[in-house]
Amino acid sequence: MDEEAVTDSRKTLKNASQLNAMSSTDYYKEWLLGQNYMIDGLHCSLIMVQTNNTLLNVASWQENSSNFSRLEALASQLSHWDQPQISTLESDGNTNETFALLYPVKSNDNSPNKNRPIALVAIALQANSQEALQKAMATLQWSTAGLEVIDYQHRFEALTFEQKCTADRVNILTRVLAEPDYPAAAMGLVTELATLLNCDRVSLGEYDNHHATLKYLSHNTQFGKKMNLVRAIEQVMDESIDQGSPVRFPQKEESASMLILAHRKLSELQGDASILSIPIYSEHNITGAIVLETSPAKPFTDKEVELCQSIISLVSPSLNDKQLNDRSLWRKAVDSGKTQLKRFTGPNHPGRKLTALILIILSLFFTFATGTYRLSTQARIESSAQRAIVAPYDGYIESTHARAGDTVSTGDLLISLDDRDLRLEKLKWLSEQAKLNRQYQEALAFRDRAKINIINAQLQQAEAQLALVNTQLERANLTAPFDGLVVSGDLDQRLGSSISKGEILLSVSELDQYRIKMLVQENRIADAHIGQNGTLHLSALPETPFDFKLSKITPLTEALDGSTYFIVEGELLSDTSQIQPGMEGIGKITIDERNLLGIWLRQTREWLQLKLWSWWG
Repeated sequence: MDEEAVTDSRKTLKNASQLNAMSSTDYYKEWLLGQNYMIDGLHCSLIMVQTNNTLLNVASWQENSSNFSRLEALASQLSHWDQPQISTLESDGNTNETFALLYPVKSNDNSPNKNRPIALVAIALQANSQEALQKAMATLQWSTAGLEVIDYQHRFEALTFEQKCTADRVNILTRVLAEPDYPAAAMGLVTELATLLNCDRVSLGEYDNHHATLKYLSHNTQFGKKMNLVRAIEQVMDESIDQGSPVRFPQKEESASMLILAHRKLSELQGDASILSIPIYSEHNITGAIVLETSPAKPFTDKEVELCQSIISLVSPSLNDKQLNDRSLWRKAVDSGKTQLKRFTGPNHPGRKLTALILIILSLFFTFATGTYRLSTQARIESSAQRAIVAPYDGYIESTHARAGDTVSTGDLLISLDDRDLRLEKLKWLSEQAKLNRQYQEALAFRDRAKINIINAQLQQAEAQLALVNTQLERANLTAPFDGLVVSGDLDQRLGSSISKGEILLSVSELDQYRIKMLVQENRIADAHIGQNGTLHLSALPETPFDFKLSKITPLTEALDGSTYFIVEGELLSDTSQIQPGMEGIGKITIDERNLLGIWLRQTREWLQLKLWSWWG
């Protein structure tokens, strides 16, 4: 590379810094014009920039050249951006030929998009040697540094603008969030937007019943409700809301199809002011609109419209939350009810609708459905008749023939007592009786009336004692009074031990004659009446139900687990062959037919009634 090319390239870099204030198109044209002075034999040239994967011709030189169309076609068909390409355009048969030189310019910075395409420089030049082509390529290589500078400047400006927009968004959001209530936050929003975009006035309206109502004006806290200006602003808001997109006046050519009647009217009312209206959304619903007015000399740009939209999108959720929180309690309840009603009657939320349908069905079912009310009790099987076998006198046990669990018949021997002492006692009184009989005969022989009376009394006493001993001897063998079951007593371990008169030795109950002893809570005893039927399930026989009939309600009570229970009795109606005295279970007394919900909630309802009466009765 010669020194002349290097010098010319440095001049190009210097010129690039001087053209920063120019637009991109003007800079590209000046850059191409500069190449005409640095590259010999240049016929025509152009610069193409890749936008959205499409090459666009942004600047050209000598478009009337015969080689320009072919050069542009070659540049448009470029598929590889890795290396420069040289193609022959035409040849005159001599040493001079026209070449197309395509030089892709890529980014060399350290950004994530390193080596991305920036531009494509295409030139057509006449060269008669390889050295001339190399010189042109070197000059072009050094000159493209200016294109990199302008690309960097554009990216830097875009980044700076984006950072500024982000800072503006955050500052306005911070201002809105810092306000204690919705009116202050809305007033802060319109004021900040007016200051940021240098607007004459910013208006905020709320949308309700298909109409927008002006609520807040920047730098103005009071305004009449019947002013022409207020009505004009509200019409602008309605016009923007109806179209569902931002509306600008004056319009750009691509937006000429939008309705701007209200915007034109407001602009004429304010001296041809520039108008921008933007609808406000919250959760896909329109909640209001905002209108910005500025001088006609400074119409709103696309970037300002985009910035304003982004600010409103960022701030609207916070404004909506503040507005919802400022509502009164009754208003929140009404709005919540309306929301739920819309969800139930709308096309979505199938889960809510299914839940509501199930609740309605359950409510109707529990309102009209009835069931059998049964009183649950703790039940125990007892014998209807039970006889105690007691000791007839003080003595000793000689032998036993039955114990608890044995089935006995009438007259079966149960216990034998030791009767030796009684037999001796019987002999004693027999001897005494014989002696008195002899004395009585002697008294008769001597006709001693007084002695006869005394002996006669003694004989009667001896006979009575003898009869007592005989009776005790008869009761020495204790027998079963009836067919039954020994339910208590086991004397096998007490053989030969002493017993006392009246001591219970065994208990015998009748077979197949049982009654049910049930415990009913005191707050349910009023439901029980004699003659009511029920069902019993025993713990030992849970699969077998036993029917019974309530036969007796006693005034006796029993305390159990801190509660008081009344004792009622029932008569078994089912087969009792499997039942044994002492079995326990659960008995349910059938009361009547009642509402199911009333049955299930009766205890809770009575508890609440009692508590309420104790507090306020």
